[in-house]
Parts: sequence; C-alpha cells; structure tokens
Amino acid sequence: MEVFLKTGSHFVTHADWGCRDGDHKAWIIAEVDSKEEARRILPPAFRAQAMIVSLNKFTMEEIDDILRQHQG
Repeated sequence: MEVFLKTGSHFVTHADWGCRDGDHKAWIIAEVDSKEEARRILPPAFRAQAMIVSLNKFTMEEIDDILRQHQG
C-alpha cells in the first residue's frame, strides 16, 4: 500500500487487498487492450514481477467446446 501511495497511484483505493487474510498482495481488475498496458498501470517497483492475467467469460457453448477439446 505504501508504494501505491508514494507513487500517487489512484488504484490504491480501487484494488482488492488480501492483507486482512495475511496475503499482502493487491488485485486490480481493469479493462485494457494489452498486457503491456495493464503493466503500465502498476507502480514501477512492481511491474517486472507482476502477474498479468487475462480474464474471460464463456458461453455455455464455448464451455462445451473447451471440455470436448480437453477430453481425450
């Protein structure tokens, strides 16, 4: 949190934090066009080691196709 505050990141209040459960990490969900754009949101001190994950929503038809591809 301290780094977010020192760098002026407004994401400090938009992040989800795991601190109260002993996991001292922040999660930020943002709509961006690329993983590199997502990385630029982060304070410079965390950019290199940050895990950027693309989240997806699937229709039931897409889920059926994915399951078929992984069965066999």
